[in-house]
Amino acid sequence: MPTRRNVLAAVLAVTGTGLAGCTDGTSDDEESPADTGDGQSNDGSDETTLGPAVGVAAEWNAIRARVHDAYALGIAEEFAAGAAVAGDTLARFEAATDEWGAHERLEETDHDAYEEFEEALEELRMDALEEEDVERAATEAEIADEQLQNAQEEVLSYRNGLALDMGAFAARIGDVATLASAGAFDAAATIADEVDERWEESIVHDEVSAADGELYADFEGELPDLESTAADGDLEGVRTAAENAITAAYDAAYVLAEDEVVAHASVLSGMQARGWDAATLASLEVDPETAADVARGTLQRFESARVHDAVEHADHATYEAFEDELEAYVGSLSTDDGVDEAAESFAEAALRAQFAVADALEDAPGESEHEHDHDDHADEDLEGGPNVVEGVPDDADHVVEIHAASFEPEELTVQSGDTVAFEHVEGEPHTVTAYEDDLPEDATYWASGDFEDEDAARDGWADGRGAIVSGHSYVHTFEVEGTHEFCCIPHEAAGQTGRIVVE
Repeated sequence: MPTRRNVLAAVLAVTGTGLAGCTDGTSDDEESPADTGDGQSNDGSDETTLGPAVGVAAEWNAIRARVHDAYALGIAEEFAAGAAVAGDTLARFEAATDEWGAHERLEETDHDAYEEFEEALEELRMDALEEEDVERAATEAEIADEQLQNAQEEVLSYRNGLALDMGAFAARIGDVATLASAGAFDAAATIADEVDERWEESIVHDEVSAADGELYADFEGELPDLESTAADGDLEGVRTAAENAITAAYDAAYVLAEDEVVAHASVLSGMQARGWDAATLASLEVDPETAADVARGTLQRFESARVHDAVEHADHATYEAFEDELEAYVGSLSTDDGVDEAAESFAEAALRAQFAVADALEDAPGESEHEHDHDDHADEDLEGGPNVVEGVPDDADHVVEIHAASFEPEELTVQSGDTVAFEHVEGEPHTVTAYEDDLPEDATYWASGDFEDEDAARDGWADGRGAIVSGHSYVHTFEVEGTHEFCCIPHEAAGQTGRIVVE
């Protein structure tokens, strides 16, 4: 007698249904079977509350991403790496046994789905990837994905499930960029083609089109470019198309979500997924900076994203942990040292952030083990120094705007004797700190806070000195010709650096 799982496999093989397209047909106006969206289940009980359900549903999204990471590695014929990802994902899932852990909550939500998910993930590892059977890998990945996708809708609602689906699409697009960065352009093109086909067939495709035609066009318009640039071996083209498509996918999550916190959590799970992509690249022994750039780009995206403020307002310690672990992860990837441990730590920080934005931090699995040895600087506790002034002086020859994680322009050419004002226009407190070893010969050291050298500037920032806050500028007159390299200390890991060329 055929089992339910065998029927699922047969249906998937025939129809190709899968990512972000398979739902139970619930209409926009119908509530999910398990949750009315107001914190009560449809039977009137209080057992299912929206808050922790958001956190665990977002974690299921991160797991969906890892399942497809394993499959994507199979497409690239990196079978051992794919099997390792599948095995690690299963082990992580098995360990998530807290009340609102991914394992425990899936088992409570739908025991059949829980069993089918575990079986599919194990068969993805052993019977598909270890046996180098790509077709079988596709089937098992889709079965595993479907169990989590349906559970997401069951614990939240139809429209909130759509928001998570857009996060899942973003994760698959990240896989295209990951494979291209590893030089596996044919595999990247294959995944890009699959994403495009699934998008056209998915329910969320029509929902985004109906909700916001311009956003729909922005997302859909990048998919052909993603495939064509991958097919052409154009790495920069792939990265640009992927970043644009991921941005549109995240924006669509906010348009579709019934509850904004679900969109926040979807984006955070997508950032967690990109963190795992960086670990995948490190395992493939690419240039360490290539892997680090993925994490660095994730940090830069976080700094300017809507979810940034949501996490900070939800719980400042969780916000600090998320940023700190991501910055530490960038460092580990750059040096190719302790990558696995740093990836796990960042994933845990992302998980807690997913619960925090839903006001359910007390229900987050595990405990925070991350202590922060820096001060949590409030603006009123910061000191700029003698060269940090209010506004922009009238006699400034040039203005460099300081944004959330960038200087604009990043490079500026000036004449000897010109005065530059570095104006805070966005984000948290910043610094402008020269790299001492990269200054032209005979140039006096310069930095916001008026420090004698770079070590003093970095120590000063740790004590809250040299900060440039909203409405203020750091002003410096450049006398010595040559290139002056500088950074913002708190956002250096996010790539906030610049240069002044003095002629």
